[in-house]
Amino acid sequence: MSRVVALALGLACLCAGPVLAQAEPADESFEVVMVTWRGCEEACQGFWDYLEAVGVDVSATILDADQDRELLPAFVEQIRQQSPDLVVTWGTSVTLGIAGTLEPGPDPRVEDVPIVFMIVADPVGAGIIEDGNLSGREQVTGTYNRVPETVQMRVLADYLPFERLGLIYNDDELNAVLKADEVRRVAVDQGYEVVARVLAMDGEGAPLVEDIPRAVAEVASAGVDLIYLGSSSFLLANADVFTQAALEHGLPVATAYEAMVRDSHALVALGSAYYNVGQLAGFQAERILRDGLSPGEVEVVGLDRFSVVVNMDAARELELYPPMLLLRVAEVVSSDQ
Repeated sequence: MSRVVALALGLACLCAGPVLAQAEPADESFEVVMVTWRGCEEACQGFWDYLEAVGVDVSATILDADQDRELLPAFVEQIRQQSPDLVVTWGTSVTLGIAGTLEPGPDPRVEDVPIVFMIVADPVGAGIIEDGNLSGREQVTGTYNRVPETVQMRVLADYLPFERLGLIYNDDELNAVLKADEVRRVAVDQGYEVVARVLAMDGEGAPLVEDIPRAVAEVASAGVDLIYLGSSSFLLANADVFTQAALEHGLPVATAYEAMVRDSHALVALGSAYYNVGQLAGFQAERILRDGLSPGEVEVVGLDRFSVVVNMDAARELELYPPMLLLRVAEVVSSDQ
C-alpha cells in the first residue's frame, strides 16, 4: 500500500476558480468537439462534469490523437466540416496542431470555431497566446495548469534543500523543452546548478524508454541532490521506469505531476489537480456557449490553489521525511482510497 501526504496550498492567486451554481434548465443544445492527446482522463471528465452540473446541454465528440501528431491535420479537417459551437483542446501538442500559434503559418488550423485549451503548461512560451490575461486572439482562450518553476523550486527547497538539480527530458515535446529552459533560468536567480540529460531518440524521432535508466545513472554520477521533472508526457507514461531507476540510485524525484507521486515512486509533487483544471475550462466554455462571449473576451486563467503531495513509501526508502510542520497540517491518505 502506497501512502501519500496531500496538502492544499493557497499560493499567489492566479485566478478565481469556477463556482458551481445551481443548474439552470437547458434552453439550447451546443455541439462541442474535444481533441485529446491520450484519451479522456481527469481533466476531460472534469470539463464534462462541470457543464452537466450547470445545465449546459452539449452534444459531445471526442477525437483522441493517441499521442500521434500526424492525426491532427485530419482532425482539423473534420472540425472544419463539422463546424461545432466549440472546440476544446488538451495539451500543448494538440493545441498547436488545432489552433496553431499567434503567427500565421502554413500548417492547417481551425480558424472559424471558438477554442478553449487546457493542460497547457506555458501557452505564452509555446506561442499560443500573448503575454497577458487575454490571449490576443479573438477565437482562443484557455487554462494553464502548472505552478511557475520559481515557485516549484522554492517550495522544493523548503522540503529538501539542494545545490545541484538533475534534469531529464525528451526534446520532441515542446512543453518539456520549455520547462527545462525555465528551470535553467530560475537556477541563475536561486543559485543552484542544473545537470541536464536529453533522452536518446529512435530512428523515427521518438524517445527511447530503455534510455531512461542511462540518463538517470548519468545525473546520479554527476552528484545531483534530486531529479526534477517539470513536463513530459513521455516520462509520465513511463513513470515507473523513471522513478524506480531514481530510487535505485538513492535519488528523490520531484515533479509537477501528482499522478507520478500517487501512482508511482516520485517523492514529491506540487501541482494542480487535472480534474479541477477541466472544471475551470468548463467554466470558460459556459461563458462562451451560454453567455455569448467571444474567447478573446474570456481571460486565460490558472487555478489559485495547488497541492503538495508526498509519497511516504519513497520518503522512508530515501530517509527524506517531510518537515513536521507539513505532517501536522497535511491529510494522510492511501493510494487505494
